[in-house]
Amino acid sequence: MTQTDRPTAVDLATFSLSDVVRSGVRLRTRAAEAVDLPSAAAAVVEFFRAGFFDAASGRPAFAAAGLWRWTTHGEPEELAAYGEPAQSASGLVTELRTTRDSGLGARSFRVVHRSDPGGTTIAFGGTLSGREGFAVVLSARIDVPPDVIKFFGALAVNTRLGLLVHRPESAGVRADALAELLLVLEETSEVQAARLEEAVAELAHSTARLTRSEDDLKDRERRLRDEAALVEALHTVGTDLAAELDLDRVVQRATDAATALTGAAFGSFFYNVIDELGESYLLYTISGVPREAFSGFPMPRNTAVFEPTFRGSAIVRSDDITADPRFGRNAPHNGLPEGHLPVVSYLAVPVVSPSGEVLGGFFFGHPQPGRFGERQERLAIGVAAQSAVALDNARLYQRQRNAAVELQRSLLPRIPEVDGLSVISRYRPAARGAEVGGDWVDLIPLSAGRVALVAGDVMGKGIHAAAVMGQLRAAVRAYATLDLPPAQTMRLLNSAMAHLPSFEMATCVYAVFDPVNATVMLASAGHMPPALIAPDGQVRLLDDRLGPPLGSGDLAYREKEHHLAPGTGLLLYTDGLVERRGRDLGAGLDVLTAELTARPLLTPDTVDALIDTLVEHDRHDDDLALLYVRQPSDMGTSAATYTLTAQPQSTRDVRMFAIDTLVAWGVRDSRLDSVVLVIHELVSNAIRHARTDGVELHLRRLPGRLVIEVVDEDARLPFLIDPRWDDEQHRGLHLVRAYAERWGARPTASGKVVWAEVPL
Repeated sequence: MTQTDRPTAVDLATFSLSDVVRSGVRLRTRAAEAVDLPSAAAAVVEFFRAGFFDAASGRPAFAAAGLWRWTTHGEPEELAAYGEPAQSASGLVTELRTTRDSGLGARSFRVVHRSDPGGTTIAFGGTLSGREGFAVVLSARIDVPPDVIKFFGALAVNTRLGLLVHRPESAGVRADALAELLLVLEETSEVQAARLEEAVAELAHSTARLTRSEDDLKDRERRLRDEAALVEALHTVGTDLAAELDLDRVVQRATDAATALTGAAFGSFFYNVIDELGESYLLYTISGVPREAFSGFPMPRNTAVFEPTFRGSAIVRSDDITADPRFGRNAPHNGLPEGHLPVVSYLAVPVVSPSGEVLGGFFFGHPQPGRFGERQERLAIGVAAQSAVALDNARLYQRQRNAAVELQRSLLPRIPEVDGLSVISRYRPAARGAEVGGDWVDLIPLSAGRVALVAGDVMGKGIHAAAVMGQLRAAVRAYATLDLPPAQTMRLLNSAMAHLPSFEMATCVYAVFDPVNATVMLASAGHMPPALIAPDGQVRLLDDRLGPPLGSGDLAYREKEHHLAPGTGLLLYTDGLVERRGRDLGAGLDVLTAELTARPLLTPDTVDALIDTLVEHDRHDDDLALLYVRQPSDMGTSAATYTLTAQPQSTRDVRMFAIDTLVAWGVRDSRLDSVVLVIHELVSNAIRHARTDGVELHLRRLPGRLVIEVVDEDARLPFLIDPRWDDEQHRGLHLVRAYAERWGARPTASGKVVWAEVPL
């Protein structure tokens, strides 16, 4: 049984390709996480002080290190340092600066070195951003091989990336630096592969001259080929993991790859996840055997065998874990639980993020002894290092995406329930990207049982689009309280867009749905056409082309009224439901029409099925929002109308009409008296103040309430007046307010409507 505990520092004399990848990630991350540029410089210097050692002496590999910054016209400024630098350090800084000022060609960095008494001085640096440069000088205690010095090019690019985080103008430069890092790593991999190929060629050329046995030659060749295969395998795994941002898929792919590469009978990955309450819980992924093989066992505890991995302190490799003195010491199982798959060979590798957080660990088992050697350990370490970076990226992406979606949802309104109407709303963020969109839907109760239906989409993505969406949504709700016609509401919205600080455009549809009169009046600003869905499956898209998008200029908007058959549904939606890359919008609308025809009576389940059919799961790159409203065929409403002349004696006739109608509708006792009182006051106000001959009373019984509307031809809207104690006038609307749940007035084309809602 053998066991190895590997520290995080690396031997400078044997600095390899896998060390370059891990060290580069740690270096870049520590610099980027610093609070400012000086702190980042200090983090870089500390990395080289603690991250490299001399295996021969056991001491840190670098006796001194420093980081300088300069501008075109300024002298080099030392940002951080430790130890006494070699005499050639200042000359190397000057050489790097001179090279940088004269242009580096296709490279933003250069690596130079000098041989000094007792060691080697290595310097790298070059362009930082703009006319600014940097240099890192390291005084090594040993003679560093030239092949190792070449690897410092990758560290130079990682240092630059970490420092660029603290430069405010570095957004574009960071993109170039990332591309340069990829190029340098690819070149480094090619150099390493070339070395392996040269070694294989040298081995083949020397076969005739060497006196070793044929078996020994084959064994050496096999090892070299295995080394090349190891590099290729790790490269393939790294490429695969780098392309994935879903946390669960990253873990599963990494576990599958590591299990296959190590030849384990089964492998697992246990990792800690923090939930929304900040509490951690342990999850795991299995590879090589069905997950059910472990479903009946408790989660592993932090026993003596598991502790080095869960703590992230060491790699544990055992030819026979059952012979380890730490094995079988913990109750209640004292080893493997009954029924557990047999484990003799054991390999465990922690997965530690570049910031030092233990993300979890890989655990591999095999029922036969001695199945995990140094090669399997190196493979597991390589996959663990790549998994740590991929997990960090996935977690960061998930946090950004969750924050974006939460922001979008917080800006969306809460769709209220409306008596007598079936209302379904949905919002789905884009499956790709972490930016929020500007899609929204809304339902706003109006007077007389009517509701305003809204769908809108601000062009673009990001926080700014979401903010504009929030402003438009608030404006629509404010204008809806005025009970204005849809076209006038759209004109006001267009005017509001013109007053935003920057040029914006948005599409919007505003519809007033009147279930009593079975009509919908709508105005559109370049939005997707709403769909009318008849109970028999007939679907009609209301593509009336009523106006351009909001923000297009001071243009007119029109409105159009549509009559609805009993039981007709109305669907409003944003373009994310029908638009696809490479597909014409008309084709998307045809697909939507066909799907709605197949399911005319939408329910929450069928709406979700409709979205799943129209939207590619995990691939759509646009948000979508929809709102569906349907009035049942029999809403249980009653309506009555009475026309009277503007004469004082008419109030008596109105009272008799109201009493007869309400009694027929089953309104009794004290509720009848209060309703008749409200009707009397509204009609009396119209006769007294409207100064018109034609006055109409509309009574509508809706579920749970009675709607009273008095229509006249006077455009002046009534308002409350506080009467004096001796004033016998101006008390009618106060009585209406006292007995009605809501009341108000709205303008019409020929006058106004004064309305009140009394609960029944």
